[in-house]
Amino acid sequence: MLINGIKFACNTCVKGHRSSNCNHIERPLFEIRKKGRPVTQCSFCRDLRKTRQIHIKCSCTDKS
Repeated sequence: MLINGIKFACNTCVKGHRSSNCNHIERPLFEIRKKGRPVTQCSFCRDLRKTRQIHIKCSCTDKS
């Protein structure tokens, strides 16, 4: 179920691969994370990597 644009599902539906169809409001709900690996670089360092082929470790404070 979507709450404010964030997908939530109960633990039973997550383990049963039914998180998209979960409608169990009475159970504890957990946030469903996005697919893929989490972002480790900020947008500035990511743009440098794409445009100039510079691969550096991001030490910036904002990773989004």
